[in-house]
Amino acid sequence: MVSPIEQALAPVGRVVNPLLGALSLDRASNQASARQLMAEVLGTFGLVLFCAGSAHVNWWSGGQLGALGVGLVNGFGVAVMIFAFWAISGAHLNPAVSLGLWLTGKLPGRKLAPYVGAQLVGALIASSVMHGLFRNHTGEGESWLGANFSEGPLIQAFGTEIVITFFLVYAILMMAERGRSATVFAVAVGLYVAAAVTLAGSVSGASMNPARAFGPAAIAWFWDDHWVYWVAPGLGALFASIFFAVLRDRSRSDGG
Repeated sequence: MVSPIEQALAPVGRVVNPLLGALSLDRASNQASARQLMAEVLGTFGLVLFCAGSAHVNWWSGGQLGALGVGLVNGFGVAVMIFAFWAISGAHLNPAVSLGLWLTGKLPGRKLAPYVGAQLVGALIASSVMHGLFRNHTGEGESWLGANFSEGPLIQAFGTEIVITFFLVYAILMMAERGRSATVFAVAVGLYVAAAVTLAGSVSGASMNPARAFGPAAIAWFWDDHWVYWVAPGLGALFASIFFAVLRDRSRSDGG
């Protein structure tokens, strides 16, 4: 039985499918890629809404959520997004995760840039929604929308982001290698994110995710030390990939 949504989208398919045929593209493959990218957009939207949104709400409420509250919101939000979109795109939701998966051969090179682009789009949309929902709560004009920044020495934030991203990406690589289920992924990553944000949120903002940092920074136009939240997670993903390559069980990966 064709659903009402599928009936509504049928005219779009009649226009798009001949174009794909004229370009000699694999329609099934392109439809799958489109679904994956849309999942990354939606999943990153939810991640940024919960992660950056909780930081912003904690700020304008005078700290009512507290460090643990912000950490738990981050953890639960990430876990739900992973569980919801795992089966479609793998629920990367983070350029650092996509980078680590590409470096270890688990993501084709042709998908890296589209995945990262989709994640940035989702982050921008979520931050735009937060701009509309939260900007007048403080009565102080425009807000920072939970953008990441360092309140202490920059080197501390830089080092912290490397370390916490390293363990995040390393854990994801190991779970992907062992074929863990969506439930295990969601719970494990959610718990880790909750712990990392609770521990390191006051040091660096505990981003671990360039898309999570980029969206609020772009919409609030708050670029203080923004480079840290690209370079440090990238290095963390690189180091995680190196250690994964050294420590992986090759007999398992080779199917032995």
